[in-house]
Amino acid sequence: MSGQPPAPFFDLSVRHAGSHGPGPGVAVEVVEHLRVKVPAGAREAWLAAEQRTWEPWLEAQPGFLGRDLLWDSAREEGILLIHWASREQWQAIPSEEVQRVQERFEACARRVLRGWAGDANPFPMLFAGEQPASVPLHPARAEG
Repeated sequence: MSGQPPAPFFDLSVRHAGSHGPGPGVAVEVVEHLRVKVPAGAREAWLAAEQRTWEPWLEAQPGFLGRDLLWDSAREEGILLIHWASREQWQAIPSEEVQRVQERFEACARRVLRGWAGDANPFPMLFAGEQPASVPLHPARAEG
């Protein structure tokens, strides 16, 4: 043991200024919860690709209220919490449209990474789920 405190579970310093969750008093029905693999050396590329692709597209979607982009430094994972006014509005988005944005995101990420070999997604999905807004999304931090 190094004697240093453990790294925080979520490194909030990477939260993009334009990607805040909903403000006070805004009713959120459901939160889309995604986790993607984001190696430490690619964190800025991930954020840049998110900002250039998903962010403007999400902002144009009915029912989108905001999102939080977090990074788990211990697991090297990006955590996305996407706030929706209703599950119906979120689920009404055609999967083909989501796939098109995902393809643009992956292409953008490969360009930003400069030298990424192949056509694979540089930031593969590890988990996709949803939570009612009243259920806490953050696991308790283990003390050790």
